Amino acid sequence: MKLSYLSLILLILLVSCSRKSEKELYDEGRAQQELKNFQLAIERFQEVVEKFSQTAYAETSQYLIAVIYNNDLHDAQKAVAAYQKFYALFPSSAEAPNALFLTGFLYNNELHNIDSARIAYEAFLQKYPIHALAVSAKFEVATLGKDPTQVLQLQTATESESKKPSNTAKQ
Repeated sequence: MKLSYLSLILLILLVSCSRKSEKELYDEGRAQQELKNFQLAIERFQEVVEKFSQTAYAETSQYLIAVIYNNDLHDAQKAVAAYQKFYALFPSSAEAPNALFLTGFLYNNELHNIDSARIAYEAFLQKYPIHALAVSAKFEVATLGKDPTQVLQLQTATESESKKPSNTAKQ
């Protein structure tokens, strides 16, 4: 009986001593990201988010998960899910507007889901009407579902028109 209690105590001590801190997990994730071992980096960042959800490390980790899926693994669906999770967990973060905008951008330009893109962009414009990305969000909404070559031709024509001298000048 005493032996089983002693074994249990040793097991608890071993488990509690082997537990990594949020900084250690985050640092491991960053190191794996630098080594381009993206799946392991994501796993470490997810551990930070799951175990230390209310910390700055969790906030940064969740954003990095989205960035890795988007930029490195080119998995737009997982990137959208990660940006949405980021926005849900950290709505007051300085990166929240970027996450919401990028959700719309990926829905539109990578997943070609115009309805979801519109919802994301309109939510962005409602919440961040004077953000630096608001002009881009308005442009994206105005051009949703249009052929990129037509958008470029229209934009070029508009720019050319605005550069012409006005007819109101005295002769």
